[in-house]
Amino acid sequence: MAKINYDFEEDILAMSKGKKAKESIDIGDFIVDLDHQGFVVGIEILNASENLKINKQQLKLLKKASMVVRYRSNCIYVSLVLNLKEKEKDITIPFAFDSSHSRTQKTVFT
Repeated sequence: MAKINYDFEEDILAMSKGKKAKESIDIGDFIVDLDHQGFVVGIEILNASENLKINKQQLKLLKKASMVVRYRSNCIYVSLVLNLKEKEKDITIPFAFDSSHSRTQKTVFT
C-alpha cells in the first residue's frame, strides 16, 4: 500500500509504494528507492520544507500526494503533486542516472 509520511522534527518527507527496495540512490537531499528491476518504489526528501518551498506546518497537515515517474534513457523524471490544505503544488524533479526503462508510472499516496 502506498504511504506518505512527514517527520516534522527531522523535516523529512517520505513516500513509499510499499514495495521492497533493493537499492537507494542519494542525490543531495533526495533519496530514491529502486526495486530489483530498477523502478522507483519510494522517495525521501531531506530538508523537505526548504527543498519544496513549503512550510513545515503545511507539510505536517499533508494527507494526500501523487507521484508520476517518467523513465527515459539515462534519466528519470519524478513529478510530485502535493495536496495541501488550500491548494495543490506541482514539483518536478529530474534525476540523471542510468535507466533502461521507457514508461510512465503514477502512484497516489495517502
